[in-house]
Formats: sequence, structure tokens, C-alpha cells
Amino acid sequence: MIRTALIATVICTTASVAAAGELTYGNAFIKQHRLDADGFGSADLTVLGGGIEYTYDAWTFSGELAHFDIEGTDIDYGSVAGEYRLNNGVSMGLDYTSLDFGGADISLTSVFAYYDMGTYALGAAIGDSSDLNDTVNTLFGSWDVAPTGTVGLDIIRIEGQTLYAGFADYDMDIYNVQADVITTDGLDLVSVAGGYSFGNGFSAIGSLSYFDLGGTDGTSITLGGQYEFVEGANVELALGRINIDGAPNIDQVSFGVNYEIGRRTSSRRTLGNVISSATGSFAGLTSF
Repeated sequence: MIRTALIATVICTTASVAAAGELTYGNAFIKQHRLDADGFGSADLTVLGGGIEYTYDAWTFSGELAHFDIEGTDIDYGSVAGEYRLNNGVSMGLDYTSLDFGGADISLTSVFAYYDMGTYALGAAIGDSSDLNDTVNTLFGSWDVAPTGTVGLDIIRIEGQTLYAGFADYDMDIYNVQADVITTDGLDLVSVAGGYSFGNGFSAIGSLSYFDLGGTDGTSITLGGQYEFVEGANVELALGRINIDGAPNIDQVSFGVNYEIGRRTSSRRTLGNVISSATGSFAGLTSF
């Protein structure tokens, strides 16, 4: 499970800035997925989590938590971050990420800095963990292609492997699109998710993904509907199928409740952010 100290840090950080700061982003969700493999039984996957970002003068504070439960096996991740923006456009900060994959814990503390050139940002980070053999080095950049659209790339060097994580996030009143590309030794993932609003709170949602895991190819597709009952809050229902070469097809039924306001302002993505973005676009597993 995510350490108690991590949860306490999120609560204390947001509480301390709530009185005078501005909430720039907030998110909370819970999703229930029913996965049925042809002739091989079924499994229930429950995912819940949330994220928050506050700004206070030149400071930006953020936090994120997620919990996966599939038939009693837990996966947790979380992150907290704080950064300070200088007058010359340079931001410097510290972030902490905790990952727990079925009892295998990894905690990573990183210092980072980036230069914001208006619509462009470019930065670097170095992280240390007692759970890893080497430091984790990251180069990252992003481009605001529109007031509500951003593309970016993270290049992460971890345990002798290089991970490339690209993303695109575009949100308009009528439609939204989220895309992720992840490639490293033994894994390639391309995923796109989005929605189209018909008005009166009703939207169509869907996702399409391709992955290659250790030489095994697979695809995933979902299609469903969403209803916004108050501003920022919605319920959704989706059907999907995951096809894996040489394995039974997996049918997916998903139901979720989501709440989201605002938009992230920081150009820094923690390792937890990279994971949450990919799980959000792949098969609609999360709603970050």
C-alpha cells in the first residue's frame, strides 16, 4: 500500500495552501471493470484515485494517488511534488513517487528544473532510490499547441533501460483526446482515448490501443457513453475487447463515476504521472 506518510503529505500540503491558493486542477474517480476471458473465467478490477494541483504565488503543489484491486491483488502508486517559479521563467522543485506492485515497493525522490519559454518547456530531473541500483535521470519537454492542448515527451533512464513516454492531451467543449506512446526494452504501447459531446450532458467515449509486450502483440478497443449530471461530474458505461496473440480474447464491461475540474499547469511529470496517463488512455482503466 502507499505509505501513510505519502497520504499525510498530500493532506497537509493541500490544507496549508487551500486558504490562499488557487485550485488549478482536481480529479477523483472510481471505476469497476469486469473482465471475461473466453473459456477461462472472469475477474473484477476496481480502480480508484484522484489528483490535485494548487498554486500559491510562485509555488505549485500537486499530489496523486491510485489504487488497483484485481481479485485481491493490490497495485498502488502515488506522488507529491512542490515547485517554485523564478522570475526568469525557470522552475525548480522536488517530487516523490511511491509504487507498490503486489508487495514490490519502489520509492523515488527527484529534484528537477525546467525552463518555461511560454508555449514551450524543457527540463531535466535526477532521482535517487534505495530500492534501485542507479540514479534515475530524466529529460522532458512539452509544447502547448493550444490553450487547452499540450504534447510532450519524457526520456527516462532507469536501471540501465531507457523509457520514452510521449503524450498528447487536447480538451475542447465538444471533444477531448488523450494519447500516449511508451516504448522501452520489452514494451511498446500506443493508445488513444477520447470523447465527443452531443450536448445536454451526453457524450460518446472510446479508446483504441496497440501493445507489444515481450514479443506478444495485442490490441484493445472500448466504446461507450457518458452522462455529465453536474459540471465536472459524470457517470460512464463502456464495452470493450482486448485481443492478445495466442491467448483468449478478453471482453470488458466498465462502469465509472468521475469528477474533474481545471487543468494541470506544471510541465513536470513524475513517474507516477507517466503511469497514470498511460493507464488512462489504455482501455479506459483510469480517469487521470
